[in-house]
Amino acid sequence: MLETADERYGNLENRFPGNKTTRILLAVIVLLILTIRFGFAPDSPDIRIAGDILILAASLLYLTGVLLPLEIKSLKDRFGEEKWLFLFSFIYIGALVTFTVKTITNGNIPSTAVFSAVVMISFAYSVLCSVRVLLASFGSWALEHLSASAILPVSFAIVIAFGTVMLMLPNSTPEGHISLVDAAFTSTSATCVTGLVVRDTAVDFTLFGQVIILILIQVGGLGIMTFVAFFALFLGHNAGLRESTSLTRVMDSDFVNDLKKLMGSIIGWTLTIETVGAFILYIIWDGQPVNWTTNFKIWQSVFHSISAFCNAGFSLNPVMADASSGFFSNPVNLEGFAHVPGIAITIGTLIVLGGIGFMVLTTLGAHMMHRMKSGTSRRMSVQVKLVLWITGILIISGMALFLILEWNNTLEGMSFSQKIANAYLGSVTPRTAGFNTVPTSFITPGMLWFCLILMFIGASPGGTGGGVKTSTVGVLFMSVISLVRNKPATEIWKRKIPSHDIKRTAALLFLGFLAFSISAGSLIISEQNTASEYGTFDYIFEAMSAFGTVGLSTGPTADLTWTGKVIIILTMFVGRIGPAALAAATGRKNVIRYNYPETRITIG
Repeated sequence: MLETADERYGNLENRFPGNKTTRILLAVIVLLILTIRFGFAPDSPDIRIAGDILILAASLLYLTGVLLPLEIKSLKDRFGEEKWLFLFSFIYIGALVTFTVKTITNGNIPSTAVFSAVVMISFAYSVLCSVRVLLASFGSWALEHLSASAILPVSFAIVIAFGTVMLMLPNSTPEGHISLVDAAFTSTSATCVTGLVVRDTAVDFTLFGQVIILILIQVGGLGIMTFVAFFALFLGHNAGLRESTSLTRVMDSDFVNDLKKLMGSIIGWTLTIETVGAFILYIIWDGQPVNWTTNFKIWQSVFHSISAFCNAGFSLNPVMADASSGFFSNPVNLEGFAHVPGIAITIGTLIVLGGIGFMVLTTLGAHMMHRMKSGTSRRMSVQVKLVLWITGILIISGMALFLILEWNNTLEGMSFSQKIANAYLGSVTPRTAGFNTVPTSFITPGMLWFCLILMFIGASPGGTGGGVKTSTVGVLFMSVISLVRNKPATEIWKRKIPSHDIKRTAALLFLGFLAFSISAGSLIISEQNTASEYGTFDYIFEAMSAFGTVGLSTGPTADLTWTGKVIIILTMFVGRIGPAALAAATGRKNVIRYNYPETRITIG
């Protein structure tokens, strides 16, 4: 008999003062304190002091619950059950002790500075504990009560709602207010890593608002269940068979026995690639005449690195305007740095690494390590090879077409290296990223049409992007080849693809095109009576950009009606969670113990 999540986690009741409900309540209170402290009136002395005192009290409660639980067990047993909470607590104590020693040694640190430092340390500690409690609680509840196909929609909906509320806080915008639909649009676009914007991220949001957007991008890029599984597995919970199977179906992975290893790999790759990307971007921007402060360069680098790896397309518009630059006289996104090849290459590479999928990254890493140790290569799985082949073909063909069609258009006047770099990004970004170094509205109609195709295909399974996925296109292409050759089954690299997977890819392609068609038609109808300068193709492009969670636009996003914005919000949501939810729902075949007689249907 399978053990339920509640039974398995029941022994954690005494890990904090009170019962499980009290722990969750404490975590919620901490987040409310942070919201009021930083979201409403961060400059109010009364709110600041009250918030600081409450955070210190919450930290003391957490520390007491970890080190002095009501149920007396050996330290070894308690550490085994909650090793990460113990780690947080020991780091917290160590930081306080270190700072105390430093204060005593120097002797001239103002008391206000001492109090502020202790509060900041306590903030970090209480947030870590609170996030652990809430995510682990939600994770155990979701895995126990929701079907595999419902986990992602529910998770994303909760995060989008949370982001909407946070962006509506007075401190999120310079004006102190934002409409509900604009906040929901921005939250959905960030969580679904799309990049379509109705408000200028750099101008219309404060640093607090930009941080909220970046958090939504990171959570949405990796997938909510990645975070839930990470906290459930690494912060004290060992997933049972039912939970492991649910997570495996959500991520459409076969790594049931290596779920902890998979989660560690995802987080490890993410932190490594985003850190290296931010470092490279900082070096490049440090060499440009931008007159930015060091802190601003760091923030720009970190924001764009995370946004690129998560295939989000959000930009802080690091403008380097030149009135005599033709197409680039009023640059947005990364257009102001079209003349800097390093920006396009770095952003493009981050997009590719995030889009090919964590399973491919893990396999490539293991492959390279094996080759370095033994000097020999080992066989890659069919899926990894298929993803790499399709990705390579799309990048090369996209670059070639971009160079041919845009050589004397948006690339005119650039050096050869600049043209190559911008064509590389122009080929990569339509497959769910949304960054652009050349104005999308000035791209030739032929290239825009090819962008539609790339946006529909999207990234790869298990990656941070959207679309119907490269593997779907690859499998259907091989199905056509096998059909033309009159083979009884679809074959690739001396392997047979199950007929059930062929049906899944066909269903995904059909439902994806249906969702896009409904979105595009609804958008055209909702905007047809507006005094807009945009044509039908602009709205078709907008709908496909939303479905593929791309973020490229020919201009109409900010001018959409309330109805149009809602349509795009729903399209982004369906485009992000639809393919993964369908994969989770159809991951298993039902065993049917009967067969009907066959019948023929005329095709073509």
